[in-house]
Amino acid sequence: MGEMVRSMERRIWLGCVLVFSGIAVAAAFGIVSFNLLPGVACGAVIICVNFFLGRKILEKLFTSKEIDKLFVVHYVLRFFGLAVVIFLVAQSGWFDMIGFLIGLTALLFGILIDVLWRTLYPAE
Repeated sequence: MGEMVRSMERRIWLGCVLVFSGIAVAAAFGIVSFNLLPGVACGAVIICVNFFLGRKILEKLFTSKEIDKLFVVHYVLRFFGLAVVIFLVAQSGWFDMIGFLIGLTALLFGILIDVLWRTLYPAE
């Protein structure tokens, strides 16, 4: 199971790169502003790091012999930390909010890529 989740994580990073590249190409053609790019990058990195931390917490849960009593605390703190980071980035005004939100949705594109990959190549 661990390798399956790690390959999914790689495809999620690929989804983030594709979202960023798509926005960069759209900006090059003048469809959107280049001001979106830092927000997209920030959102994509935040959501991918969040996925990575969630995977680490769940791997620890499933590989240990006994259930760690702090599991729930770790999981809740991760979500609380994510909410705080998103709030702070939104309040800072450093990034374009539309770009930031596009970056946060990059996780969905990565999951879509993973589902399509597993549908086309089920033997892997």
